[in-house]
Amino acid sequence: MDIAGTATSLSQLDMATQHATKMTKMANDQIDMQGQQVMQLLQSTTTRPVDPSSPLGQNIDIEV
Repeated sequence: MDIAGTATSLSQLDMATQHATKMTKMANDQIDMQGQQVMQLLQSTTTRPVDPSSPLGQNIDIEV
């Protein structure tokens, strides 16, 4: 068994694993940031009161 070759392979595997872990953390951080931005956007929007006596939205035109 080639000890030097095995050590080199393990070192490369460890480096690849560390890189994959860092990339996953970066992706998760990005997702968290986007989620926070979406929540801020949703909270900043205002809703208009709905008038139940309004005919708006009562009829839908459909063609087949």
